[in-house]
Amino acid sequence: MADDSHQVGFFAADILERSAQKFPEKVALISREGELTFKEVRERAANLAGHMQSEGIRQGDRVGLLLPNSSAFALGYYATQKTGAVTVVLDARLKGRELAGVLRDADLSLLMTHKRLLADNDATLGEFGQLARWVVDGEGEQDFEKRLSHPAECFVPPEPQPTNDALILYTSGTTGEPKGVVLNHINLAQFPRCMTEVCKTGANEVLGCILPMSHISGPIQCNEIVDKGGTLVIFDQMNPVTLLEGIQRHRITVFHGVPVIFQLLLGAANLKDYDTTSVSLAAMMGTTVPLPLMRAFKKSQPHIKVIQGYGLTESSPLITLTDPKDADAKMASIGKSAPGVEIKIVDERGREAPEGEAGEIITRGPHVMKGYFRRPEVTAERIRNGWLYTGDIGRCDSDGYYYHLGRKDDMIITGGLNVYPAEVENMLSEHPQVQEAVVFPIPDSKRGNIIGAAVVLRPGEKTAERDLLTFLRSNLANFKVPQKIKIRDSLPHTSSGKAVRDASALLSD
Repeated sequence: MADDSHQVGFFAADILERSAQKFPEKVALISREGELTFKEVRERAANLAGHMQSEGIRQGDRVGLLLPNSSAFALGYYATQKTGAVTVVLDARLKGRELAGVLRDADLSLLMTHKRLLADNDATLGEFGQLARWVVDGEGEQDFEKRLSHPAECFVPPEPQPTNDALILYTSGTTGEPKGVVLNHINLAQFPRCMTEVCKTGANEVLGCILPMSHISGPIQCNEIVDKGGTLVIFDQMNPVTLLEGIQRHRITVFHGVPVIFQLLLGAANLKDYDTTSVSLAAMMGTTVPLPLMRAFKKSQPHIKVIQGYGLTESSPLITLTDPKDADAKMASIGKSAPGVEIKIVDERGREAPEGEAGEIITRGPHVMKGYFRRPEVTAERIRNGWLYTGDIGRCDSDGYYYHLGRKDDMIITGGLNVYPAEVENMLSEHPQVQEAVVFPIPDSKRGNIIGAAVVLRPGEKTAERDLLTFLRSNLANFKVPQKIKIRDSLPHTSSGKAVRDASALLSD
């Protein structure tokens, strides 16, 4: 049974106060806008919180952050948490009807956004004329910086409870319909706990924030640095040179990202010219990770422990994490169950699968979300008898380490046989000319589906589709070998870095 002794709340503003008292002059945030010490972060977040309260924001109100990666995101997050408001994190890439749908669902009392996002969203935001706005680099009554630099007259601290809503993040899932994932303060305590107990992080860590802060990466890394007294380096664009320069200049020690980020790093022509010796730990997560990519990155950067982790927004996010001491031996694994987390692998009837056999990953514990915002029916479909059904397929070995085989919805049934795309993708990635691969179903009148694949070759490499098919036929059962392979210059990805599995898009020229 999972250990539930850590049913405590994580209150980011209170913990920021503690760190500001302990490390007042230590740099907490580094971004394009400059550096901020813990003392400065505390003061500016307190100013924002005071103005929020004086302008009518109360405990439990929802405040949206529609912001790019920036110190403003972190300050907005700490401020909303200080007032006891619910931070609603909105993807900075949202536009038009998609943004309008999320705003209607979220029912905000205040929106913090950035001037450079207004050009694409002015018409949409005009539909919400009554919604108060604070704008970074804005003017007049909407000026974010004016509130940042001047304290309000008074502030009445709220009395938050661990089970109170703390954070809402929108996820479209497989249906395309946006749903707000509600996390409480108990949920938010999980990531700092995992980093402490598994990765042994402390005050000397310098975290690299590479992924969009407007996903769960933003809040959890903001929580981690105040919990430990570390430093967060915020990247507002993702290219390998910017990342490598940031690692070298700021002596980053830990970062995590999706596979495409590591592929870009390995593709940098002058990778060896940068000093990356400060990095001790790099985690690949967010999707099924090709083992050849992990091996290649480890070979290129032998001083770095390269691990995997796995989770969902709905699980705060970590369900599993690899212990760094097992990094090399269990490189193919997504890790063991995270502290306080219980996991089962179950078949279609909900029965626990034998060791080594594939099934759906389900989990319960203090990491599981409260539910979807104002959607009790959808919540009940996803959380049954306290268990969160992830929709992911995995298996567990005799050491308690788990392996991710892909999304349940991604499984391809061809001629009555089940094929997990990750297995075929991993084999394609073993081919010396292949840099990235994605496998997907193609509707077929006879077999239900046939298998398609799209690949990107390594820079300067050439090979033919028939050579890739010959390689696969030598290494996989015939029914797993794609009927069609398309060699492309690049693959489309979602905003979180996951490959798109759309046959019509991937097979087109």
